[in-house]
Amino acid sequence: MDQDLINIVEDLPKGGARILLEGFPDVGLVGFISVSYMIEKLEMKEIGYIDSELLPPLVVINDSKVRNIIRLYHKDDIAALISEIPIPLPLIRPLGNSLIDWCKGKEIKEVISISGIAEPNRLDIDVPKVLAIASNKDFLDYLTHKIGIEKFDEGYLTGFKAELLKEGAKRNFNVALLLAQAHFNYPDPGAAAQMILSLSKLFDRKIDVTPLLKSAEMLKVQMRDLMRRTNENLIRLQKSKEMEVPPVYV
Repeated sequence: MDQDLINIVEDLPKGGARILLEGFPDVGLVGFISVSYMIEKLEMKEIGYIDSELLPPLVVINDSKVRNIIRLYHKDDIAALISEIPIPLPLIRPLGNSLIDWCKGKEIKEVISISGIAEPNRLDIDVPKVLAIASNKDFLDYLTHKIGIEKFDEGYLTGFKAELLKEGAKRNFNVALLLAQAHFNYPDPGAAAQMILSLSKLFDRKIDVTPLLKSAEMLKVQMRDLMRRTNENLIRLQKSKEMEVPPVYV
């Protein structure tokens, strides 16, 4: 019944993509920056949007065109999903369910969710680590071997990305979450660059991150307002404590 709240409008043919990249705003805006950058560099085409009565009455104006806040893109075997705002709490569960249903209906085989994980010592880290967790062991083993990254061993996750993982595990569907060590309070282009390098290995595509690193300071300024709204959402979800091991493990 909750899924009736979600309207996915797109023209992706069945079997037209193998992987869905999800880059909603989260810690350090790593997902949003990474996936937006890949959409631009891979010249992906906008193919649709997601709407819901639970979303605020908001549109994006770009080049005098009205654009939806949650948009779908596609090229070759990759589909991508980004949002201009943090996902409202009441929308998290129905959107997670609807997205898995949609992927199955379109014969998409894997969902890769991209995010940051708050790292208190981020200023002392030149090359942020990228960690992975997946809805099943085989998929996790494949990703860590293919990309050469570490597994997220213990802790807890919250928010939309956690909902995707939970639904993937429950419904035997391949969902992975890739997490880069990132600043909690402001955009982290450096963490996003490291994430893109990891995704380049996964997709066997070369993506130059030099422009991203050079424009790091400008990007922080441009995304200041999105980071402010995201921070408010993250605080409600207690994302700054996400890497802590729950008391049951102590």
